[in-house]
Amino acid sequence: MKNYLVKLTPQEPYFFGNEKTFKFSGEENQGQLRNSYFIRSERTPLQSTLMGALRYILMPYKDFVHYAENSEVVGDESFKIHAENQSFGVIKEISPLFIMKGEDKYVVTPFDCRKESNAQDAESYVPFSEYSDDVLTDKGKKIYTTEFNAKDGIIDSYVNISDKSIISADKLFSTEIRTGVKKAVGSVDDEKAFFKKEYCRLNSDYCFAFYALLDKGAKLPEKMRTEVFMGQGKSLFIAEFIEEKNTLEDDVSNILSKDISYCLSDSLVKSDVYDYCKFAAVRLRDYRAYETMRDGKVKKGSALYKLIKAGSVFIPSDNDKFREKIENSNCQKIGFNYVISNKEE
Repeated sequence: MKNYLVKLTPQEPYFFGNEKTFKFSGEENQGQLRNSYFIRSERTPLQSTLMGALRYILMPYKDFVHYAENSEVVGDESFKIHAENQSFGVIKEISPLFIMKGEDKYVVTPFDCRKESNAQDAESYVPFSEYSDDVLTDKGKKIYTTEFNAKDGIIDSYVNISDKSIISADKLFSTEIRTGVKKAVGSVDDEKAFFKKEYCRLNSDYCFAFYALLDKGAKLPEKMRTEVFMGQGKSLFIAEFIEEKNTLEDDVSNILSKDISYCLSDSLVKSDVYDYCKFAAVRLRDYRAYETMRDGKVKKGSALYKLIKAGSVFIPSDNDKFREKIENSNCQKIGFNYVISNKEE
């Protein structure tokens, strides 16, 4: 098997969907838009989106007529979040998403970033160092940091894993608003069917990236470079493959403080994970599975999950129990549930 660094460089604004979708009510309200007429793209693709793009690139036939031949190479089913041990053919696993500029790699800044590093022009990631004494709660002993200011909120930036320098998310991503129209038969007021979508753009010189562990027999694109379309509206990305050792976890662990467990990726964890933590700083992200059928149609899953977002941090009170709540080998196969600690642990 070989490890490859896969770079995905967007060539245009993109739209990665979420659960805050448009809702048109139909003929009973004359096709008018209800709830929200404005939705925003997620900044980054989900791990399942990355796996889907990689599978498409490695498929020998870019159609669903040759289903058996394609399945032999990249597996025969979509990712299922509660499956035990899915096979994706020549793809053995992929890493969590990160961002690159040149040779520099950036991950979401851990949410234990100190206040003075939370400024717009902060230079480096400095973790919390001051915590309270134990506070007894109905869920056991907990602690809090005296360095967090709720008015400032949790930091929104990315950290360079080689030197701890950070860059604000608003310097990495920009947006573009596009207007559309939804017209229904019998509508008497088409103006109320207008809507807006906020697309994202990854600023120049940056690209999305992840590592892929592939069988030696995997047939890579000619010249190790190809086009792939991702997201709603099928935005164009250039995919590049570079054979390279994956040291991402070790490199990230080097920047973490001793007691912190850090979500390198979005993670599906058991709801009682907090019972085995003294401290947590987290954000959540919606996730709904989509399944590609044999005829190429996409089926939307009925269950909506809440993922712990990349960047979230924990201080476990019981490391063994904490690990039990986050370990999921099938999720890790596609880059979810990577929760890492300082390598000195």
